[in-house]
Amino acid sequence: MPILIVYDSIFGNTGQIARAMADELNTTHQTRLASVQEARDIDLGGLDLLIVGSPTRGFRPPPEIQEFASRPDLSGRAATFDTRIDLDTIEPAPLRWVVQAGGYAAERLARELSEQGCTIVGEPAGFVVTGQEGPLKPGEAERAAQWARSLVEAVPETGVG
Repeated sequence: MPILIVYDSIFGNTGQIARAMADELNTTHQTRLASVQEARDIDLGGLDLLIVGSPTRGFRPPPEIQEFASRPDLSGRAATFDTRIDLDTIEPAPLRWVVQAGGYAAERLARELSEQGCTIVGEPAGFVVTGQEGPLKPGEAERAAQWARSLVEAVPETGVG
């Protein structure tokens, strides 16, 4: 099953999550990991699954990954994830409500990919960082590997994107 994981990472946390997914999936599938900069020139044909990840910045993904998610050649099955701060740690409480109402990058990416013609697999996932610059909350890389495994178990191998 050909899989491509594309990610954007500002402080390295989203990259760590993407690598954990790639390491997990590479044991049984043909998996390629690419930063959003590297992915600009990648042919997206023939994929069984595209996984796109981003940090959440101002309730949305950064511009480069948003640009990638609006490529006209996107199709097939896709899943999205983001890194985010744990809502329960945001103070004061009214700010927590603003963040919850504003949303996260993964949901926005899933909408964009769907509008481009992709079929979204699984629910958009959020992986927690302990502060704006990280590090990842303990156990998040393992949870990301498990989430990625659940995605491929839900996708039948077709050989075409």
